[in-house]
Amino acid sequence: MENNGISAHKPAKLLIIDDNENARSLLKRRLAMYGHEVISAANQSDALKVLQSNPVDVIFLNMFLDNQNSSAFLQKLKSNDSYQNIPIIMISSNDDTELLVKCIEAGAEDYLVKPLNQTILRARLSNCIARKEAYDKELQYIAQIKQGQKQIAAQEKMASVGVLATSISNELKNPLNFVINFANISAEICSELIQDLESQNLFTGEPQRKILSNLKKFQSNVSKISNYGRNADQIIRFMLDQSNTDNSQKHPANVNKIIEQTINMLMSSYKSKGTTNLPRIITDFPKNVPHIILSVQAFSKVIYNILDNAFYSVQKKYPDPTLSEVMISVKNNLTDIEIIIRDNGLGISSEIKNKIFEPFFTTKTGGMNPGLGLSTALEIVQDLKGSISVDSLEGEFAEFKITIPQK
Repeated sequence: MENNGISAHKPAKLLIIDDNENARSLLKRRLAMYGHEVISAANQSDALKVLQSNPVDVIFLNMFLDNQNSSAFLQKLKSNDSYQNIPIIMISSNDDTELLVKCIEAGAEDYLVKPLNQTILRARLSNCIARKEAYDKELQYIAQIKQGQKQIAAQEKMASVGVLATSISNELKNPLNFVINFANISAEICSELIQDLESQNLFTGEPQRKILSNLKKFQSNVSKISNYGRNADQIIRFMLDQSNTDNSQKHPANVNKIIEQTINMLMSSYKSKGTTNLPRIITDFPKNVPHIILSVQAFSKVIYNILDNAFYSVQKKYPDPTLSEVMISVKNNLTDIEIIIRDNGLGISSEIKNKIFEPFFTTKTGGMNPGLGLSTALEIVQDLKGSISVDSLEGEFAEFKITIPQK
């Protein structure tokens, strides 16, 4: 396609609005010769239908449609948020300066007078396309800035959550240790008193029975205090571990090996607790996966947290472990690595899907998880310029996709 001194642009999508079929067809053929995609409409109603389903870059609007001035329709387009930034070139059969000025004031970017001069047509179209391209780039730039600001805000929020979690956890550890220790001591004292009362017969009959009964109740209560204290201590240790997301120690690492080591670590953790209904693990790793620069400890935490949620979900759904599956696959793309973790557990409802990455959000029962796992995982992955997405069908499956750039 010849340039003829006109700035070259990528092919644009153009809309011609003209009730004269011959004029409409002639202009359409001419614009198509320039390499553009051209759509036409004979009236305002058809034009609006076209605009609703086809985003266009420039509009050619005849000054008169159905023997009526098109300035009102021009104003209607420019007052609509969806169309107001589309450049509009007015076309007139006569050089009515006053009317053309009114159209420019109403928002038209330019005008042409019939018969159309090819050089002027191309020049003014080129200017309008350049204006639309600049506007689109500005929108894209603004969207990128907003996304960046959103990510920074999320990272700052996560950093604040980490500091808060660490501070609270450290403040609670010492008094909690006292609670656990004194509960254990009290339980031991109760045990000794019960043994003394039963062996030395200091009391007999109903008094002895009541004293022994109360001591055993007290012993049971302090044992519960000790047990719940240890549970609370585990939660505090978990919070401290999750808030420690230091990614500074980064070096090239094999993602496959990290995942394999993390699976073994998680399985060992469950087995040490006496858990027997472990799901079947299915892995699909490519042999030649490039090394990714990351913190092995931090990235292992990402995989661990997602797998731990998957284990919990399938165990809640299937008492029979032969029915439960957790699949982990790695895909080596041209520019990134994809890690997909999918389970056939309870799935995630649409109501909570947008909340699962929020700090302290959890659906686990029993008080053993403060809800920092996935929020921490997201923070670590975002630090690597990556992303985590989730797909799920409630009652059927949940699938987490981790994408990490190769460079």
